[in-house]
Parts: sequence; C-alpha cells; structure tokens
Amino acid sequence: MGSGIDRNQILLVDDEKVIREIGQEMIEILGYECITAKDGEEGVELFRKNSGKILIVVLDVEMPGISGEVVSNIITNEVPNAKILFISGYDREYLEKKVFKKKIMNFMAKPLSVKSLSRKFNEMLRGNAV
Repeated sequence: MGSGIDRNQILLVDDEKVIREIGQEMIEILGYECITAKDGEEGVELFRKNSGKILIVVLDVEMPGISGEVVSNIITNEVPNAKILFISGYDREYLEKKVFKKKIMNFMAKPLSVKSLSRKFNEMLRGNAV
C-alpha cells in the first residue's frame, strides 16, 4: 500500500548479522522498508545513495572500522536535519561520558523491541528530534 510514499526507508547499520536480521524484521513489521549495512562504510554509502528516501538512520555505536559516532558526523555534515537513532549494548550514560562526550539526542539500548522502536520512531518523526 505505501509504495507511493517516497520517504519510507529506515537504514539500519550494525556489524552484528543477527541484530540486522531481527532489526529488519521489526522495522518491516512497523510498515517501513528497511535497508541494512554491515559496517559504517557501507552505511555511509547506502545513506548517500538513498538519502532522499531515508526517514531514520538506526546506527550501532560500536563497530569495527568507522564507528557509529563518525558515521553520524558524516551523515549530519551532508544532511544536517537527518534523524539518527543510536543503538548500543552500552547504556546511555556510559556513551555520553566515554564515547561522545556530550548528550545523545536519540538512543535505545539493545535488545530492541517492536513496541519500543515504534514509540521511538513516532517520537522522532512527529517531533523535531534530529
């Protein structure tokens, strides 16, 4: 039904295959098209190819190669109002103090659930969350 909608994609970037598979399934249950990337480099490439269609980038923080923080910086330098949701096995406090050294706008701890993802997506798309 939603094929007429241009911006209906969620980009999921995570180095763990099982997270990508489960995440994709949850995102599709919520009615979005999901594209996945196995690392930061592929995530940036897919974002550049599909940026006009992507509503939200779901981004793992800790990945080999380019980290989620660096990917986020690249994306927001190119598209300042891009909506990015950070996901991690670490808690928000640790990430804010040790990794980002600043407040993180949108964050969810793993494991994710369909209900919590739905709530977060709605909040990000409805509000002015970036």
